[in-house]
Amino acid sequence: MCFPPLVGREKERQQLRTAAVPGSLVLLSGAAGSGKTRLVRELPGAVDATVLTGYCPSRDDPFPFAPVIEALRRAPIPGGLSPLCGALHPLMPEHAERLPPPPPPTGSPAAEHHRTYRALTELLDSLGPTVLVLEDVHGIDPSTRDLLYYLAPRLPAHLCLVLTYRPEELPRAFPVHALAARTPPGTPHHELALAPLHPRDLFALASRLLDAAPRGAPVPPPAPDAPPAGTATPPPGGVTAEDAERLHAWTGGLALAAVETLHHLARADAGPRSGPAVPEEPPVPPTLRDWFLERLHALDRDTRHLVRAACVLDAPADDAVLARVAELSPSRAEKALSRACQLGLLRPSGPAALEVRPPLLRRVCHDTLPLGKHRHLHRAALTALSRDPAPPHARLARHAREAGLVEEWTDHAERAADQALSQGEDATAVTLLRDALTRPTLPAERRCELALKLGRAALTGICAQHAITLLRDVLATPGLPAPSRGELRMELGLLLLNQAAQGRTARSELVRAAAELTSRPDLAARAMCALAVPRSTPDPVDTHRRWMEQAVSAAHRSKDPAVAHSVSVNQATLLAQVGDPAAWTAALPDPGSPHARPTPEALVRRREFARASLNLADAAVMLGHYERADHHLSDAATWSIASEVPYVRESAQALRLILDWQRGHWAGLDEEAERHLGPARAAHLHAVAAELTLVRSALALAQGDPAGARSHLALLEPAPGDDPAAPDPDHAVPVRAFAAGLLARLAIARGDSGEAWSRVEGLVSLVASKGVWVWAADLVPGMEALVPAGRGAEAQDLCARFRAGLRGTGAPAAAAALGRFEAALARHRGQGDRALHLYAETVSAYRAMPRPYDAAQVREAAAHTRLDLSGGRSEEGVAGLRTALEEYTALGAVWDAARVRRALRAHGVTAAPAGGRAPRDPRLSPREGEIAALAGRGSTNREIAALLHLSPRTVETHVANALAKLGLRSRRDLASAPGRDREGGVATGSG
Repeated sequence: MCFPPLVGREKERQQLRTAAVPGSLVLLSGAAGSGKTRLVRELPGAVDATVLTGYCPSRDDPFPFAPVIEALRRAPIPGGLSPLCGALHPLMPEHAERLPPPPPPTGSPAAEHHRTYRALTELLDSLGPTVLVLEDVHGIDPSTRDLLYYLAPRLPAHLCLVLTYRPEELPRAFPVHALAARTPPGTPHHELALAPLHPRDLFALASRLLDAAPRGAPVPPPAPDAPPAGTATPPPGGVTAEDAERLHAWTGGLALAAVETLHHLARADAGPRSGPAVPEEPPVPPTLRDWFLERLHALDRDTRHLVRAACVLDAPADDAVLARVAELSPSRAEKALSRACQLGLLRPSGPAALEVRPPLLRRVCHDTLPLGKHRHLHRAALTALSRDPAPPHARLARHAREAGLVEEWTDHAERAADQALSQGEDATAVTLLRDALTRPTLPAERRCELALKLGRAALTGICAQHAITLLRDVLATPGLPAPSRGELRMELGLLLLNQAAQGRTARSELVRAAAELTSRPDLAARAMCALAVPRSTPDPVDTHRRWMEQAVSAAHRSKDPAVAHSVSVNQATLLAQVGDPAAWTAALPDPGSPHARPTPEALVRRREFARASLNLADAAVMLGHYERADHHLSDAATWSIASEVPYVRESAQALRLILDWQRGHWAGLDEEAERHLGPARAAHLHAVAAELTLVRSALALAQGDPAGARSHLALLEPAPGDDPAAPDPDHAVPVRAFAAGLLARLAIARGDSGEAWSRVEGLVSLVASKGVWVWAADLVPGMEALVPAGRGAEAQDLCARFRAGLRGTGAPAAAAALGRFEAALARHRGQGDRALHLYAETVSAYRAMPRPYDAAQVREAAAHTRLDLSGGRSEEGVAGLRTALEEYTALGAVWDAARVRRALRAHGVTAAPAGGRAPRDPRLSPREGEIAALAGRGSTNREIAALLHLSPRTVETHVANALAKLGLRSRRDLASAPGRDREGGVATGSG
């Protein structure tokens, strides 16, 4: 076992140090593994006395006086002992030279015992100030017990007696608390009890053991002068409060279990963490497994059988069920239950149920059962639980699988999935059906039925890749009827479309499904209305409208209200995606009252309404209707529950972060986007991950980290060598347009107009071929690049097509982007007044949405236009640049602010760098603070020089000055310097 740092026991440590004084009795209790031994190890060096420790061996025939003799083996035996102490020769032969000669035998066993008690008492008294620690006295031998009864009334003045024990295992023959009543009057006695560790204590422990050493290396002991564990901020990728909560749930706060688990994780963690520091169910180290097994094997037969039954049931159960699974009579079960509860192996869960805690003990007990016993107990559990009037099919499926009863396993899994689907618990249904479909001998017809249910359930869940693989496998089954094949293909297409973001592959599957489902209009309608929603395929918008007409017709023929609801949602989605104002008045399913318990039919309407709300919110964000987006996101949150439709909930969270980006609410936005990207569940939702990545990319660029923006955007591009079985996501056009617009801006900043246009050219062609020009708003930076590239005529033609494409639509964002494009063309043609008029209208349009960052960019362009018209002498132009600079500064747009300051300097105007929104630090000048902020985010001197239009040598000087003023050793320390503002910069003085 490991020697761990002591955390969470500061109060008890102080109490023990205070209590361990000469002439006192200290009783220290705690469950097995609670840390009693670790606590008493704090005594040497903490008390002004010799500390002697002995352990009561856990055996049926312990040696007489075993813990006392073990403690005295290391004692400094003084000289001058009376002849009485010679009686200790047989017990302590290693001290024979220091003991008087053995006295003659008394001939009476009782007299011999009495002489031994007297001799040990005298020896303990002769040692001077001493703390005698006897560990685990719940396993005390009779001789030592009688010695303590003799010693207590005669407790030597120099002796402190510390006894540790497990209260649940204390024998009735040794009421340890009665010793206090035997001590002389006025003798101090103290009772300390160790409770389980709190999650905050486990956080401190895990931080020290997992974050203190290199991955895969042995964990060193803490330094004597180390700060208290848990007081420092965890490093990136370090232990979190959620890790501590998981560790607490797994170990029940048991100190030994937590320490051994953490040491095992530290040794196994050999590389960068890709998941949580502490998983939901950590591996069990062999030392801990054997410690638990030793405790289980020490139980009597009936108690051991009962605990095993509870571990197999793996859920709270009443006494009768436990007795039936353990195959014990009521009387024997009652005794075994009493014993198991007394030992803390079974604990109440509700008014009439018991369960094994912690889960770690359940795992050890269950996983170490011999195969025959394992299957036998699971069959007994299956039989016992089947008697319930409302059988728990999910649990029955598990017991049938573990018992090797494959038919019963499949039947119960399907029933449990049906039950979960009817209650809106789709994620549970997916887990059950995926499990059932792993059965190798499953007949083809049953496999098809279960796969269809899996496809329907996975549509509202996350991590659908496994379901997609299973559906493809089932589709390959020879001899499937066309309707079955069509339904499977439709579910596959919907998963590819919504969860995997593989639009082109999904379209192919859905078109084939619609053809195979001619005899099933209800299913054909679902495939057709999915094809009606515009995606990244080259089909023109008229094709989508025709698919919608066919879907409406098929839904009418089906006479199924649920199909009609689904079609109506996609009809509104189609209208919204193309910018048709009729989308906002389209009829949607009635969700009913949020407070009423829904019927299955009402649950369908709720889900469809939540889906409609999310789709309309997505379109509203893209179009620039932000108040509408808020309204629909609120509806999506109201009518969806995370456990039912995680896809809706995760997507809505990503849209809210995009709204924050557009509205200029950037404080903490990058951290929030990163937090939602972190969990594995979000990483499997490709559309959500793409949107969150785009938010981080846009922020990085605006805040002066072009390299970071490029690295984020690279995550959205196909990577060489990727698994061909898992194609890269085919993201929606608005997502791709957002990314292309950012890449075009980066190219323009490098002066490469040709690359800027090439970044958007393919998407412009796609938008034009589909006729959905409302998607083009984010492509305008690349479209404007045609002008400096000397392709003004193409730009003019493109602008005319853009204008025509927006007629009859309601798309404020695209309309404002068109105004910006038209103004740039007017400026190029020398129509300065018209350009200024268009720029002013565009600024107003952007501020009305609001999109303050875009408004500042347009204001900057208008200012340059005024300066061009006046030959660089326009006060209004300079004022416009100042206003743009103020707006960029308020947003934290360092990249853009640096560009405007350079322009102002070119016109003879000096503008001080912004100091951020944190309290100002008078130690740094404004320029030093700005450069320190960029250096703290990891930018090199050359990158900072290019961004701020300075020489690398100047940047180097400013960094050196900042480090000296702040008392830091390296630029890496700037990342955690006091005064960092919320955007990652160092607060500066006013200069």
